Amino acid sequence: MSVRDSLRAVRTQPAYSLMRGVARFASVRTAVAGLRSALHRKRLQQFMAQCESGFGNSLFPGVDCDAFVTRLRHDGIALGLQLPADIVTAIRECADQSPCFADRKSELGFRPERRADAEARLGKPILVAQYFNTETNCRAVGSLLRDPKLGWIAARYLGSVPTFVGANLWWTFPVEPLEADRDVHAHLFHRDVDDFLFFKFFFYLTRVGPGDGAHVCVMASHRRPPILRAADRWKIRRYSDAEIASCFAAEKILEVCGPAGTGFAENTLCVHKGRTPTQEPRLLLQLQFALFDYGVMHDRRNPAALQIFC
Repeated sequence: MSVRDSLRAVRTQPAYSLMRGVARFASVRTAVAGLRSALHRKRLQQFMAQCESGFGNSLFPGVDCDAFVTRLRHDGIALGLQLPADIVTAIRECADQSPCFADRKSELGFRPERRADAEARLGKPILVAQYFNTETNCRAVGSLLRDPKLGWIAARYLGSVPTFVGANLWWTFPVEPLEADRDVHAHLFHRDVDDFLFFKFFFYLTRVGPGDGAHVCVMASHRRPPILRAADRWKIRRYSDAEIASCFAAEKILEVCGPAGTGFAENTLCVHKGRTPTQEPRLLLQLQFALFDYGVMHDRRNPAALQIFC
């Protein structure tokens, strides 16, 4: 991030900018999460008991929540979620009936089937196109947010009553993207600092095969980040594939593939990236939970401000 962008962020998002400045240090993250857990002890017990009472109505009946959270803590990622087919269909129908927005910009709306026209208007390939107001526009997403097992997992992992900080639904298209777009849209290895403790549920709404748009995570790198330069002890930056390969064994670099409906959770403080699809577009839903809501992770926009340009 440039100095100008950093100063703008401090002016417009002071709390978020301050958090990002200090939360990159493990001791600070541990202290804040521990304090919040202590303050939430009674509320947390009540919240988790309420979730447990609803386990029979969960969309994920076969998930062992304790084991799932243990894997998430140890590896930074936990696999094994599978959306029911009707939920996949409902979210896909919402996506098919709504405009998405190139480069996540509210003035660049287009229908997915008109991507070629949109690219011609923009004069460049579209790597990523996001939907806005997903939670309110798609009832199936709302049902996921109310799922008792997802709520229990979030509470146990965070150690406090979880704060839902945003849903995001977006297409990633099989294009030859500009290098700047690969950087902006996180198709290079990186780490997130979204809060003192946070994680995300991810769900594929399309089939994702090896090398074709998969999410890639370096397991356990939330506990052992790569340090190739002295500044890496505190700086958050992009990493090349070669840098990551030099720091981690190949078996630690996990490529998540699967059919439509495949789901997993990840603390994206882990080193991770999205692969650019080579054949088929990828539609992905993300639900993020954290300790605090800084108002920057959600996809809510004033509908009157959204513009269809193609």
